[in-house]
Amino acid sequence: MNAPNTKTRAAARKQAPTITEEIAADIKGRPPVAQYDVYGSCPLTLVRGKIVLAEFGYGGAFKPSIPSFILDGVKPSRAAWFLKEKLLPPIFWQAMLKGKEWMA
Repeated sequence: MNAPNTKTRAAARKQAPTITEEIAADIKGRPPVAQYDVYGSCPLTLVRGKIVLAEFGYGGAFKPSIPSFILDGVKPSRAAWFLKEKLLPPIFWQAMLKGKEWMA
């Protein structure tokens, strides 16, 4: 992917459906139809046990994927740290890489 954003798992999981749609359209002889929304995510560690899960698009536009009443994407929290440290790795390794992606 030649998008000028972060090269992360989060970006790849958002790029995959776009690429899939583009390949399918090309195989069927149709023009490109999908459009990538340029999503990136970066966990910013501020202190041990607290991070800000920064989610953004082009120009730093705030693009949260989790509602702010669950996880505030602009304030450091233990919940964001727990998500990054404990929940996301098994989701990535045991689901996303095996084609079981429900969040994209």
